[in-house]
Amino acid sequence: MNNYQYDLFVIGGGSGGLSASKAAAAYGKKVALADFVKPTPQGTKWGLGGTCVNVGCIPKKMMHFCGSMYEQLHDLEFLGYPEPVPKKHNWEAMVNNVQRYIKKLNTTYRMSLNKEKVTYYNAYAKMVDAHTVEMTKANGEVINVTADKILVAVGGRPNYPELQGAKELCITSDDLFSLKNSPGNTLIIGASYIALVKIKLKKIILFLLILIYLYRNVEDF
Repeated sequence: MNNYQYDLFVIGGGSGGLSASKAAAAYGKKVALADFVKPTPQGTKWGLGGTCVNVGCIPKKMMHFCGSMYEQLHDLEFLGYPEPVPKKHNWEAMVNNVQRYIKKLNTTYRMSLNKEKVTYYNAYAKMVDAHTVEMTKANGEVINVTADKILVAVGGRPNYPELQGAKELCITSDDLFSLKNSPGNTLIIGASYIALVKIKLKKIILFLLILIYLYRNVEDF
């Protein structure tokens, strides 16, 4: 009989990894989960919960709601309000409130893992073999653990084009939702789900926006 440290080891702390780890623990399995976010070129990083919670669906929906509220301010003037409603947007206040809510979710996920007795590692994990995981913490410490089963449940990250200055001068959706200051006039490259939502947000808070849908490489422009 193999003497593994865990019955299941999950790499990735997003929706899939969290659900799988807690479900396995509920069946009495000894489970561990590792999650780690490498900072973007701009230095942005986030907590437990994955792409959707931190830099995807949740902040996107909150900012979309903000944009929709701006449109409704126009409607108020036709519903009996005697004076026009001020329509000046406060980017800093919006971002602070979005990030406050996300951090609350991060804490909730940590607590749910503790409740289900899932061991949590805030470390970058990679498979060494079919039953061994190597983890590197932020301080450089390396840990090896073994498990009967290893589940890879990692998410995706935006790609930078291979162009000079791209990483130094551009941001991605991983950075937008926590920007301290408004990005101002913005060129969005790509027409994904999040990109299209940003158009609505930025149109509504009165910024100039140009959308380029790339059917070919950026180098062709």
